[in-house]
Amino acid sequence: MKKNIFKYIFIKVIILGIIIPYIDYFVVIQMFFLLIPFAGISLCSFVLFIFNFIKYKKAVFNLTSTKIITLLPLFLLMQTISTFIVDKVQKFRSEQIIFSLENNKKSYPNELSTAYGIKYNRFKDSNNFNLEYERGFFVREVYDSQKKSWESYGWND
Repeated sequence: MKKNIFKYIFIKVIILGIIIPYIDYFVVIQMFFLLIPFAGISLCSFVLFIFNFIKYKKAVFNLTSTKIITLLPLFLLMQTISTFIVDKVQKFRSEQIIFSLENNKKSYPNELSTAYGIKYNRFKDSNNFNLEYERGFFVREVYDSQKKSWESYGWND
């Protein structure tokens, strides 16, 4: 029965870790109030894991304490992986849109239906555009067709 409980807890932690970087309210709470406690708990978890690994050798993975102390590092790791994967996928989709727009360089459309969080804006005074998507943790990636480069904008930009 305990194995099933831990399995469901791990699945919930993984799902929360994937979703949290894209919910602004939780990002603010995590960055301003939980950053130092998360660092301290992660450090203690790592030290306890090393201690248990030395003491119990291979049986360390069967201990309940080992399963509990891996929850926070797993949560933080899933946030990092989620942000990395979303960045790569969104950049790939954006590059495809840019390629198709550059092939029709005479005039860019006023509106373009983009999906999955990619925003298209055409400049009114010139024949240029920009594409924008969120990478997670309040970081936006913006492509400017005039500069032909990507720029990252974060918390204060």
